[in-house]
Amino acid sequence: MKQPSPWATSATRLRKLGCAAIVFCCLLNTSLLIAQKVGRVKAWQELVSTEGRFRVLLPDTPEDRFVPVPGQIVSTEMHAYFVRSAVASYVVAYADFPKKDPRTLKQAFDNARTLALADGRVRLISEKDLTTVNMPGREFVIDDGVNVIKDRLYYSNGRLYQVIFIAPQPNGMSDEFVKFYDGLESKFFDSFKIGS
Repeated sequence: MKQPSPWATSATRLRKLGCAAIVFCCLLNTSLLIAQKVGRVKAWQELVSTEGRFRVLLPDTPEDRFVPVPGQIVSTEMHAYFVRSAVASYVVAYADFPKKDPRTLKQAFDNARTLALADGRVRLISEKDLTTVNMPGREFVIDDGVNVIKDRLYYSNGRLYQVIFIAPQPNGMSDEFVKFYDGLESKFFDSFKIGS
């Protein structure tokens, strides 16, 4: 029996790899098109909460619920709005928090981080101060092994607000996917406005 030449074997392997790469690229591009279509199925709508004193754009009608929040600093109910789409999740929540003492606010922000990391299943990627002249704030970026969770906390006029964007980890994503998710994140966070 005649042995195939090493060149023929290499050429066959290259063709198979090339076919696999083409299939992978087609699947990736198809996934991107599906993600973009899902993201565009409905026009984003503005949620205006007169009780919460904020407005934000969301890709769908949110679920609305009250969530009990026990804590060292505050023990109350948080009013939360959730949207889970096929490509990302969005949360906006608020609770009364009457004390404006900077040490108490810093402690509340620190407690939020500690609570998020308490069970050890998530990892803090970054944390930064978002404080402006009129509004204290902080941002946490957390990795849960599957998703990246960007969580922003703000304090304004006796209210503590939490704005969360959850998307798949960008590891291995094409540049188009990364841009797509960056666009969703920016549209969501940039649209969040607190009124008086």
